[in-house]
Amino acid sequence: MTVVGAGADAEVAWVAAELGLSGAAVEQVRVLAEVGPPPVPVSLGEVDGRLGLSEDDRREVLASRPDPVRDAALWWLLERCHHQLVRGMGTTGPLPPWPDLPPETGAVGRFVYVWAFLATLPAVRACHADRGIADGDSWPILAVLGAQMANRRALHGEGGLHTQNWVTHHFRGAIYALDRLHFERQRCWFDARDEGGPAAGEPVLGLHIPEGRLTPESVDAALERARAFFRAHYADEQYAYATCVSWVLDPQLAEYLDAETNLIRFQRRFELLPAVEKDDSVTVVEFLFKRSLPELDTLPQATTLQRAVVRHIRSGRPWQFRTGWFPL
Repeated sequence: MTVVGAGADAEVAWVAAELGLSGAAVEQVRVLAEVGPPPVPVSLGEVDGRLGLSEDDRREVLASRPDPVRDAALWWLLERCHHQLVRGMGTTGPLPPWPDLPPETGAVGRFVYVWAFLATLPAVRACHADRGIADGDSWPILAVLGAQMANRRALHGEGGLHTQNWVTHHFRGAIYALDRLHFERQRCWFDARDEGGPAAGEPVLGLHIPEGRLTPESVDAALERARAFFRAHYADEQYAYATCVSWVLDPQLAEYLDAETNLIRFQRRFELLPAVEKDDSVTVVEFLFKRSLPELDTLPQATTLQRAVVRHIRSGRPWQFRTGWFPL
């Protein structure tokens, strides 16, 4: 169903009613209605093994392939999300958010955004190729799709994808996995010129930290690789600074960890912006434990870091995401 002009309100109302959406989700549908369907019909193929899906996720994705007639409203959503991705290919920054879908949309709803990314795979692969990026640097960042689906299964006990808005960055050529770190092409959103840092609007590389050991040697190697990678493939974009927004930069960690641990040594690379009063403990627990904050009393305590996170929360103190930068 596609309605244009004055009938667009009816189209949005139909999708919202079919999917059980309300509030902000309806406005998000309205934005997608303005995007419209793609000029070329969506084609759903198979699931490439290089995307990192577990066997359980791959099996459930294929079993939940949306049908344009049976799942008309979800198909409407898939088409427009795919079109928005393709239209924004190569751009940086967040896209307008895609709505979170209620449980009543079933397995097809839980996996519909996965299919939007699968449909976009040829376009993002072409984007990488146009920049001269080889398969060895293309597939690792696209495999974030499988990793995010695995996180969903660990956290909620069922398959699907709930971090669709984050994965839109990876499927637009905005982020690349280079050794130990992921590097995102960004425009700086703060002004640190008085401190010798980046100016607002200046190109910067945002660092993202996948799970695993963060040794100084692995970070140095990743930074060196990134300098060469972006000089080779994005010579039209000059990056003089790295930025990072992470709970790993929270100085409170130094109360629990030795000064020569990997995390504290990583922190020392950065100049920090002033803290924003916000409790990010829920996100920290989900990232570190793949569990929810209400399960605090049953979380594993096998490492110093795990014990530190739990002890800190039990003391009534919040963990915070902090923002930092350093020259590249």
